Amino acid sequence: MYAVLLNYTIMENQTNTNEFNHEASLKVIYEMIESAKSKIGRNYFYYLFWGYLVALASLTELLLITVIKYAYHFLVWPVLMPAGCIITFIFHWRQNKLATSKTYIGKTMGYLWTGWLISVTILLLFANLKQDYTAIIPLILAMYGMAIFVSGGIVGFRPLIWGGIIGWMASATAFFMPYTVQLLIMTGTVIISYIIPGHLLKRRSKV
Repeated sequence: MYAVLLNYTIMENQTNTNEFNHEASLKVIYEMIESAKSKIGRNYFYYLFWGYLVALASLTELLLITVIKYAYHFLVWPVLMPAGCIITFIFHWRQNKLATSKTYIGKTMGYLWTGWLISVTILLLFANLKQDYTAIIPLILAMYGMAIFVSGGIVGFRPLIWGGIIGWMASATAFFMPYTVQLLIMTGTVIISYIIPGHLLKRRSKV
């Protein structure tokens, strides 16, 4: 009888220990995910930097077209965008040097935006080769919408999710608009989907 009770006690302790380990493991995983989301929130620099840079490029080209009447107005993009990529690469490299570990969410975001950059480069290359310039901004807006929507879903940040939806809507609208109006649509879209969420992420990272 004593042996039976002893075995029962041991089995009960093992069950409680397993349940405790299971709950503890879930708690650790949850804390890791929340920590990763918090760290992603600190990457507001990317959203603010590219939001303001793209808005600046769009408004500058619009000014060159409508006011200055400069024939090579499109040069603002091959000048500012590579410069932006270089600055982003330097910032990202410095962040990686300071980081003690890489999270799954961080890696996912890295692959997402790398894939986005490659896809946009291909689209821009062939759009230029076919000289279909009026399709460039709508295509970029569609890609913006996809990347922002997925980013918002990964980190659970609704302003980015809504920003992605607005990017898709802006893309569909821009297909039917002249190029100068497309530039205005691009400016408004990056303000809503990049700059505003970027400032919200900045505030969130300091909480």
